[in-house]
Amino acid sequence: MIDKQKIESQFAELDNYIAAIKELTQLSEDEYISDYKNIYSGRYLLQISIESCINISNHIVAKEKLGIPKEYADTFKILHKSKIISANLLEKLKLMTRFRNRVVHQYWDIDDKLVLEVMKKNYNDFFEFRKSILDYIKSITA
Repeated sequence: MIDKQKIESQFAELDNYIAAIKELTQLSEDEYISDYKNIYSGRYLLQISIESCINISNHIVAKEKLGIPKEYADTFKILHKSKIISANLLEKLKLMTRFRNRVVHQYWDIDDKLVLEVMKKNYNDFFEFRKSILDYIKSITA
C-alpha cells in the first residue's frame, strides 16, 4: 500500500527545491554565471529535484508491485506503462534523469548556461509530475 504521508513529505521537499529553482530562473544569464553559488545551487537543486521524483516513483512502483526497474529511467517507464504518467511526461522525465546522471557523474563537464536553460524550460515539468502522481493516488483511494 502506498504511504501517502511519505509521498506528501517528498512533495513538500520537492516544493522547497522548486521554489529555490524559481528564484534562480529569475536571474539573467550573466548574473547566474558570474556567481559560483548560483552555479552550484542550480546543479544541486536540479539533481535533488529529479531524485525526489525518482524516489516518489520508486515508492509507487514498489508498493503497487508494478515491476522491477533496472535503472532510474525504468521507473518512469513503468509508471507510463501503468498509465500513471503520460508519454509526453515520460520523455521529459527520461531526459531529466539523463541530465541528473550527467550532473552527478560528469560534473566537471557541465555547461552552466545549459543548466539555467533547463531550469527555466523544465520548471513546470515538476508540477506536471506532481499532478500526475496525486491524480493517481486519488484514483486508487477513491
